[in-house]
Amino acid sequence: MPLAGELHALGIDVGISGVRAAVTRADGTLAGTARRAHERAIRSPGVAEHDPQDWLDGMRETARRARDGAGSPPIGAVGIAALGPAPLLVDAGGAALTRAPLFSLDGRAHPQRARLDPDGGARVADHALPHLQRIVEEQPELRARAAWALDATGFLVSRCIGEPVMDTVTRADHVWPGAEPVAPLPVPLAPGVVAGRLDAPGAELLGLDVGVPVLAGTYDSFVDLAGAGVAAPGDAGLVLGSTMIVGVARTTAEPVAGLGVSDYPGDGVLLGGWTLSGGMVLEWGERTLAGEPEELRRAAAALAPGCGGILVLPYFAGERTPVWDLAARGAVIGLNLDVSAAELYRGLVDALALAVRDHVARLPGPPPARWRVTGGGVRNEPWLQATADAVGAPLDIVADAGEAVGPALLALAAIGAPVARAIERSVLPDSSDARRFDVLYDAYRGLHPLLAGAAAR
Repeated sequence: MPLAGELHALGIDVGISGVRAAVTRADGTLAGTARRAHERAIRSPGVAEHDPQDWLDGMRETARRARDGAGSPPIGAVGIAALGPAPLLVDAGGAALTRAPLFSLDGRAHPQRARLDPDGGARVADHALPHLQRIVEEQPELRARAAWALDATGFLVSRCIGEPVMDTVTRADHVWPGAEPVAPLPVPLAPGVVAGRLDAPGAELLGLDVGVPVLAGTYDSFVDLAGAGVAAPGDAGLVLGSTMIVGVARTTAEPVAGLGVSDYPGDGVLLGGWTLSGGMVLEWGERTLAGEPEELRRAAAALAPGCGGILVLPYFAGERTPVWDLAARGAVIGLNLDVSAAELYRGLVDALALAVRDHVARLPGPPPARWRVTGGGVRNEPWLQATADAVGAPLDIVADAGEAVGPALLALAAIGAPVARAIERSVLPDSSDARRFDVLYDAYRGLHPLLAGAAAR
């Protein structure tokens, strides 16, 4: 083990759009980064899945590049976090037998969801079990070949240490009352504990030495929140990524209509939501509307909320919290012949800000006075400012928010070098735009109930 002054940690984050790696020093500052894009996850209507080999190829490339960029320091621990639920079956040697369907973005398991949840499947919209049931029903020969059912994070950790791994947060999305698992599940581990040490294949995969500790890890969104400083009751955080996460740490909490309660890598529990509305919606706008992305963002930043008289419902891929309706779809209300591309893009930005407010409005008690924010969305200034205006509170942007720092900091804490994440800057709400969001929210909150029936039909 390197001396404390030499300690570095490697963090790897496998998301919807690609793999990111970061090497941090013992004080948490960034020493090296790398990223690699995936194939597009949504392959056809209703089909959203990843090839696990893409994850491994991305880890292999980015881990080496990030460490090279940091000057090849000794690595004291590895933290891995990944999107999920993204379940897959593996054989006795840990090799993937299936692709990994991506939570509720993949709609092929609707019949299996309906069997588990007669109320329409909403309670298991994100659950791993319906996906695995569909896979073995379509390919029954896999039951005999499958040694374990894993999720993305556990699969990647297992390929590093040679043992099947699942964390406590992920396991909750793999078990259901009265239903048998499709394949055995590993004994669950807390996200922040060391699951094992790099074996020879794992060391070769990451370009590190045999014996380096590897954490159990968990979903990337929860690791990102913990790495941003949401670690104790009273802390509040946002992840502005391809999807969005809104979370407040509480000592204990009961589920609230539209929101969920989960374990996470911190004290207490996390109360909040995980929405499919996020950067994917803005990426769609940037692909579809005329002009360069930066031009659209600059033009949108100069416009007021609700400009052009339009209001957007951002449920382009169905929605998880707070409506739990996989049949929900996006809509533009008030569209007219004078609406410009910039105004439509501004409408998309406003919709994501209103989606955050819709979660915050459902939290019991006074809303948080400040929010810690991370995720690649911090590079989109109109999205960031609109979010501050919609929730009416300052957003504290953590340092290196778009990098895989969260898993690295979790790794540092596990080997006795905990670090408090620095705040890079704060975004303050604009009072006049905040008042406009008050008006927009009243209309926004009524859109889904009004349109849900038509979308389902």
